[in-house]
Amino acid sequence: MRPARKRAEPAASRMMPELWAVVPMRGFARGKTRLAGALDPAARTRLNRWLFARTLDVIEAWRGDLARCVIVSRCPEVYAIAARRGAPVVCEAQDPSDQNRAASAGGEYALQQGAARLVLLPCDLPDMTVDALDALTADAHRERHMTIAPDMAGTGTNAVVLDAQAHTNLCFGAGSYARYLAWAESRDWTVSVCARPELTFDLDTPEDWAAWNARNALGSSAR
Repeated sequence: MRPARKRAEPAASRMMPELWAVVPMRGFARGKTRLAGALDPAARTRLNRWLFARTLDVIEAWRGDLARCVIVSRCPEVYAIAARRGAPVVCEAQDPSDQNRAASAGGEYALQQGAARLVLLPCDLPDMTVDALDALTADAHRERHMTIAPDMAGTGTNAVVLDAQAHTNLCFGAGSYARYLAWAESRDWTVSVCARPELTFDLDTPEDWAAWNARNALGSSAR
């Protein structure tokens, strides 16, 4: 499954140079440990490589290049791939890996490079598309506004669009959807919810893997 080719007409997001993507990537060998019941270590490594490459493909097709897509990781192989693709890289200095800390580090880098808005994206959305990212960032021009893409259960958060200055207040993790809503309300921010299925489905558990593998023949290549 490959993302669609770059479209002839630029998406609105490509007209917003102040919008940056931040992509934390734990690492190919270390990521997706919750899939251990379904995939052995070698298979998880192959899956993580594929997910990372596809994430970069979709973002590149969406923005036109990866110059404003910062990757945060501790994995040298991730650094090398990102650098070859033209994406800036930030080293996640502390161990163990933490999604909020990593996303915040990427947000700080983007802010220093002139970012006004951030779209925070994971690497485990195998159905993510250019059109879904357009929908996610449709309100990115609005100040004091947050767009949230919840997970399928409606309790977690798969992606967030927010002001770059707010990168120190991230709250990914269990129950994060309610925390983000409360965070926005406490600051009198407006909120949009983007429930596109391409963004709500994430590969996180053996059940997710079974569901995705059952409907997508490509899943078998990661076994």
